[in-house]
Amino acid sequence: MKHFIANFIAMFFVSKKARHNIRKKIMGRQNKTSDEKSNENCKNLEQQNYQNLKSEWLSHNNGQILLPGRFIEYDLILGIGSTCNVTEMLRYFGHRRFSSPFDWTAGMEPSNWYSQPNIHRDTRFHEKIQAICDNFKDWTKPEYFKYVNAWEAPNTPHHHVVNTKTRIRYIHEFPTDQGILQYFPEFIEKTNRRIDNLFKAIQASQKILIVWMTRVGDQRSILEKNVPDVDIKWAIKQTQKLYPHKIFDFIFFEPDETKKRFEYDKIEVAPGAYRIKSNHFLLNPEYNFIAQSTESRPHIHVISEMLDNIHLSEKAFALPPNYKDDD
Repeated sequence: MKHFIANFIAMFFVSKKARHNIRKKIMGRQNKTSDEKSNENCKNLEQQNYQNLKSEWLSHNNGQILLPGRFIEYDLILGIGSTCNVTEMLRYFGHRRFSSPFDWTAGMEPSNWYSQPNIHRDTRFHEKIQAICDNFKDWTKPEYFKYVNAWEAPNTPHHHVVNTKTRIRYIHEFPTDQGILQYFPEFIEKTNRRIDNLFKAIQASQKILIVWMTRVGDQRSILEKNVPDVDIKWAIKQTQKLYPHKIFDFIFFEPDETKKRFEYDKIEVAPGAYRIKSNHFLLNPEYNFIAQSTESRPHIHVISEMLDNIHLSEKAFALPPNYKDDD
């Protein structure tokens, strides 16, 4: 009967697409694929596990609400590094409103990083803040881009490419089915659109949270430098100089494997800038979140709790009419 009604109503629409959509809406998505059902089951289990995690946190800490910065809400929450994981985490908690030029980027690796032990890579916090200050100078000039190797990303193989001037690397941007120069016009158009969205969002915002995560997810064996105090204080000074009437908070999530499950330190480096130290890798296996790629990643307890306790304000950046998420 439902099928008959859907077809009957759809016949009054001229467009084939409109007829398809009306049938789909009336039928209530009854014909889900096995992949869709599997993803839906994963999401339901994920939500259940996370609520269990949250209940344990509140019980252990007498109902204390843990905040990463100074505020419960922000007009803009921007992840800038150290790698792709920050984008995944912010998107999972609904804090990522648009594609940013910082998404899916990391720092240029030292040439001997793989061959010699105990070398920490610089993930380029300083360069990324500088990009905001100088309107992303040199971020899209082809002469600075260098091919490193092919990178087998989880979903699509990409070229591993670095910008030798900015020392920023890309592992999820340049698809291997095109040459780097062939893809470059699309890269420039995409990056400029992301830059434009970012600056519009900053202009429209009063309270801004910048998030940095070190060694999260599957990065347990990776040695990365923590951002030094001097760079954090420099970043505060630069953003205040550039945007004197706006409030910036800076949060640095850093691993400390000496911490127990519910333990953390919130260390104020400067007004509005905090290091959050917790054990990223002390986890019960049943607690996890599923990235949009359906790739399972561990739920990082303290980071998840903090991100879940903040939200975007009503004045958060409104997406332009022609916006598209171009990941």
